[in-house]
Amino acid sequence: MPALTMGLAEAKNNFSRVTAEINRTGRPVTVLKNNKPWVVIQPATTPAAADAVDVAIDFMDEYADVFAELAK
Repeated sequence: MPALTMGLAEAKNNFSRVTAEINRTGRPVTVLKNNKPWVVIQPATTPAAADAVDVAIDFMDEYADVFAELAK
């Protein structure tokens, strides 16, 4: 998954909406100031189920060639 980034002004102007989305998805957002990483906003707790799904997806991506070979 690509990292989520946004400018400082956008984060400031939409802070409530941005933080709600971060808590809904569990994905942190890096806020940029002058096009450089400034701060990271992340949920206070990350749902364990989302972590497990991310680990499974990463595993499947890493070994996609093995799974394709086994599926033959």
